[in-house]
Amino acid sequence: MSTNFSTLVLKDVMMHQVVRNSGSSGPRFSLQITDMPVVLSGPNRSFLEQRFIKALSQRALPIVEDKQVGSPTPDRVRAFWSDRDDLVVTSQGMAEDLAQLQPGTALAGLLVLAEVQLSSGPALLVAKVEHQDAMRIEAQVNENGERIFSIERLKELVFGDAARIYKIAILSKAASAAGLVSGEVVDDQNSGFAAYFLGKFMGMKLREEPAVLTQHFLERMTTAINKSSLVSEARLDLQSALVAEVASNARQLDPQSFIQNHVPQGAQSEIAAIAADLHVPLVVFPKDTTRVQSQLKRLRLDLSNDIHVIAPPEAVGDGKAVQIIAGEGDEEGTDTVVITGGKLVKVKGNGSR
Repeated sequence: MSTNFSTLVLKDVMMHQVVRNSGSSGPRFSLQITDMPVVLSGPNRSFLEQRFIKALSQRALPIVEDKQVGSPTPDRVRAFWSDRDDLVVTSQGMAEDLAQLQPGTALAGLLVLAEVQLSSGPALLVAKVEHQDAMRIEAQVNENGERIFSIERLKELVFGDAARIYKIAILSKAASAAGLVSGEVVDDQNSGFAAYFLGKFMGMKLREEPAVLTQHFLERMTTAINKSSLVSEARLDLQSALVAEVASNARQLDPQSFIQNHVPQGAQSEIAAIAADLHVPLVVFPKDTTRVQSQLKRLRLDLSNDIHVIAPPEAVGDGKAVQIIAGEGDEEGTDTVVITGGKLVKVKGNGSR
């Protein structure tokens, strides 16, 4: 069951600066460590909560501790939950780990560690936030009484609307009670999940590998399409779009975007609801088509008279070798499948390969 992140409430929050060092020798990153939680007014706390809620609700995937990595983070988390260390000590240790582990290609930024409360219980939030430069514009009147704009550059802003909270892990105390630290993660990168953040730094791995998520998306979304009230031709078009989406060169799958871009507007809510009931992954995740290669090369049409038609996706559709001819009315079963232009070259019996 997915976490209800809308209930997230921030408690104490620690922030440490990860700074890129100049020069080619020595460590690539250093730290500006703080010794106390940040002071947040009510509006600022609410603003920060909403930024985290939005990012986690749209993109979080389940993770679990990977003992083979040997990261100190899971043990630091257990020490915090058992009250052996407080948030200050835990966050400072994790900041030092991050500065040592992240590669030279990583961005400088802010490490955030926060106690949070969810409806499911206490959790620990770990986030890395990039800096953002911006310009502030202010209307003024000069000494001659003329109206002008004054512009000032503001450097190293964080948590602005355009700034990305591009790596977030939230670790659930209740879910980790069995022994392995567990939670959910967001890594908003074009290339997918950064190995250093999820693995080397957090000591975690995806609970389900990308190949499994990709297979679940293709198979369960296919079921959702077939369970929908769309007419046969619309279901076929949508299935072809689904196969094309999975087979594309994109390195990630975005199920919500697929629904918005390909499902007819009147059926989007219906298919999204069916997909959720079928536990279709509905957040962005890295794509791996290893387990679905054969399914990407064919479509299967199940007819009402126990006949099945299997064909490559590009051969199915209006004006193609396999066509759906709509019957009178929109009742289920009134459409007909017509196959044209093909010569019989082989007949396979049951069990033939």
